Amino acid sequence: MPLPKLVSLPTPPLDRDRPAHSDRTRAIAAVRDLLEALGEDVSRPGMVRTPARFADLLMDLFADLGTDPAGAVGDPIRLEDATETGDLVSMIGISFRSICEHHLMPFDGVVDIFIAPRDLLAGFSRVVGVVESASRRPQLQERLGQQVADALMSALDPHGVVVRVAATHGCIAHLEPHARATKIVTVARAGSIPDSLLAVALGRDSAGLIRAT
Repeated sequence: MPLPKLVSLPTPPLDRDRPAHSDRTRAIAAVRDLLEALGEDVSRPGMVRTPARFADLLMDLFADLGTDPAGAVGDPIRLEDATETGDLVSMIGISFRSICEHHLMPFDGVVDIFIAPRDLLAGFSRVVGVVESASRRPQLQERLGQQVADALMSALDPHGVVVRVAATHGCIAHLEPHARATKIVTVARAGSIPDSLLAVALGRDSAGLIRAT
């Protein structure tokens, strides 16, 4: 019995808002041209929809390109009694995935955020939104952490922010297979938080780590 003929249907765009500067038609054409330049036959059944799929994926991964991550905070909460903020607010283990701008391969890991507030706070989901916004663009790990720190400083005006990012990189795993498990750790600061406070929050001596990175 002959195999049924495969029919390629149009690929609908991903159901997410697209940045105003994006051009889906051009993106699909560019992916098609790239695949053809690499020797692939984009007319074969398994590849017909690939340019649209990949263009939509990139547009989703880069959806916050050109935006300010601070916008994800929204309207912060102002406390009448600033003593209610405590000395330090910590959020540990925020998962993220971004795309390295050098090789356009993913890197992913976790973000730890430490904020020494004044009288403004943000909902924890809003802080996660800042990380997601900073991640959804071509990125460098060092810049990601600094953009998150700067965004929280801008939106919340705390005494200080420290952002620690620990991630594994797809480009390292591909280019140096023996180093595929290597984890890159970066730390960004904005404002001022005493190392002694960070040490208490981490349950260990963080001062050496912060200074070393």
